[in-house]
Amino acid sequence: MYKKIAVVLLLAALLFSLCSCSFENREEGDNTFTVLSSSENKDLEQILMEFAEKNKINLKFEYTGSLNIPSMIKSSQKDYDAVWSSNSIWNVSISSSVLKNSKSISVNPVIFAVKEGRYKDLGFSKDTVVKDLVQAVEAGNLKFLMPSVTQTNSGASAYIGFLNCLAGNPPVLTEEDLKSEDLQESLKTLFKGVARNSGSDEYLIDIFNEGDYDALVNYESSLIELNKQLIKSNKEPLRFIYPSDGVSVSDSPFAYIDNNDNNKLDTFNKLQSFLLSADTQLMLESMGRRTTYGGLVSNDEVFKESYGIDKNAYLSPIKYPASPVIKSALNLYQDLFRKPSVVAFCLDYSGSMKGEGNEQLVAAMEKILDHKLASDDMIQFSEKDIIFVIPFAGDLKWVDSTISGTDTTNLISRIKDTVAEGGTDIYKPVEHAVEILKDFDADVYTKSIVLMTDGESAGGFSYSTSYNIPVFSIMFGGAYPEQLDAISRLTKGKTFDGRIDLINSFKEIRGYN
Repeated sequence: MYKKIAVVLLLAALLFSLCSCSFENREEGDNTFTVLSSSENKDLEQILMEFAEKNKINLKFEYTGSLNIPSMIKSSQKDYDAVWSSNSIWNVSISSSVLKNSKSISVNPVIFAVKEGRYKDLGFSKDTVVKDLVQAVEAGNLKFLMPSVTQTNSGASAYIGFLNCLAGNPPVLTEEDLKSEDLQESLKTLFKGVARNSGSDEYLIDIFNEGDYDALVNYESSLIELNKQLIKSNKEPLRFIYPSDGVSVSDSPFAYIDNNDNNKLDTFNKLQSFLLSADTQLMLESMGRRTTYGGLVSNDEVFKESYGIDKNAYLSPIKYPASPVIKSALNLYQDLFRKPSVVAFCLDYSGSMKGEGNEQLVAAMEKILDHKLASDDMIQFSEKDIIFVIPFAGDLKWVDSTISGTDTTNLISRIKDTVAEGGTDIYKPVEHAVEILKDFDADVYTKSIVLMTDGESAGGFSYSTSYNIPVFSIMFGGAYPEQLDAISRLTKGKTFDGRIDLINSFKEIRGYN
């Protein structure tokens, strides 16, 4: 009898313990203040975290690309309490009943930067306009690195600035302006000068540091930091170009997401007030972020005249067009202005991929190769793009291609019909892709290889060659990151983790090709 009572009491105690833990976790979750932030703000997280710790605020950051923020809020509004975007243009599509109390935290122009020697050779000056950049590319004198127009705020903002200036600075850019043949030809010419695209501003800086490039587009704050690195390494510094006919400026808005929680609103107000306080604004300026549109930049050690910065001159920001015009412009870039791509997809069809792995791979490839589906996320290929598909296991299964990025029906069918079986050798398809792509003119095409694998590979590269085509690897299942990272380092590519969301990893990679 006593044993039964003891067992009942033990079970009751255990149940109470579990309920208490559950209650505590739920309370902790309820008290967490989650900020959905653009990845550009990662270097500012610590400032806000220190304030939160002092004020006993349980603060959490979740990062994504600025262009993804509206859809994430619409699908999961209650998961977030505030949004810290890089630019207000991406927030306008969010209902005013959801997004409230938005205020700009800092000002960050997106500008051109050219090595000092090339800046002088090309005759650039404070009076340089976007048309001068087009003419330098047309003459074969300028190549540059560019953030992805459809996947990054910096790339999209720069592109809209180019459009606005080359359209003659209309009061507001319209759909009709985008139809101008002269404008379209100028944009095609300018983007012929793109040597590499990047889906990440930080990665773009890494590419520049590791390669032999003369110019790039990026945030002023990032370029200030890059110049510090170059000077410290005794390398040629950059000279900044602020086109006199207009500069794209990102305003870094911090806004409240209204989920009818007054406690969260109080927390938001504390965080926003801290960010806008005089001390924090001075700290942001010390990190290369302006706090006004010009005339009041006081930090001479950061905003150096030798970089081409006139701290006393007001910026001439372009006026961003309406959201439908921005969307049309981005699709126009993807289909018409973007430098054509030639891409080889190396897809793992080894036995370990059988079942769910293969189903996810097929779904991801269909999403990317189907022009209509891909257009929803502005990752579609254009008619000018060339695509190769190389399924592999222990050896190559087949190789097929299309000379038009919109004519992919047969490729999708073959991908769906291919059976997953056999061992794994990731090196053979990469070598074959290098052989295929090496004869394409890099001045005409952006060349890249996408490698997807779910396991440890046998083999190795069988011959010594110049791997100057970037390999973007997607790790899936039990893939070994060490092998993929080694290939990324060799080819100046990048490794992505597709184990949580394979489709999103494929989409992210499109920002690099």
